[in-house]
Amino acid sequence: MNKFSYHPSQPWSWRQADQTDVEAIMDLMEQHYQHEADAFFTINRTRMGYHLRQAILDQQYQLNTHVLGVAVQEQRMLAWHWCSRGAYQPYSNDEMATGEFVHIDLNLPPRVRIMLCTQILEQWCAWSEVNQIPVLASTTIRTEQAAFMRIHERLGFTVKGSFAWKRIK
Repeated sequence: MNKFSYHPSQPWSWRQADQTDVEAIMDLMEQHYQHEADAFFTINRTRMGYHLRQAILDQQYQLNTHVLGVAVQEQRMLAWHWCSRGAYQPYSNDEMATGEFVHIDLNLPPRVRIMLCTQILEQWCAWSEVNQIPVLASTTIRTEQAAFMRIHERLGFTVKGSFAWKRIK
């Protein structure tokens, strides 16, 4: 999977999400992913904006609570992600980092989408390791999830259906 890892020669760069990214994040979500949740939830852009802004603010002052990042190329947002800590299973004292969102512009070529997704998961693994979070969990509600879950497997996650877990060393 190293061939998909980030390299500075790639035409995009990764950075922490900031408050100026919120509208572009929500536009990307609405354009490419909202239809996946519409069947179950009434989407409220104001509520999502509030939670994004709060998580970005938390990340700014408490680096170990959330990680939100954006991939940009020439002022265009290609992808964004959000992972949080503090989840637990009722049967374990092991803290989990949980992937909240991975959204990638679906108009991008498949190889680029795979690269961006791989880079997001690598960032989550590194962030979990730095913050000594022993378990990283990721899931999806998307109908088309096979490739997403295969990327998890190739990065050492255990995949069961639409759920993936990885023990962080």
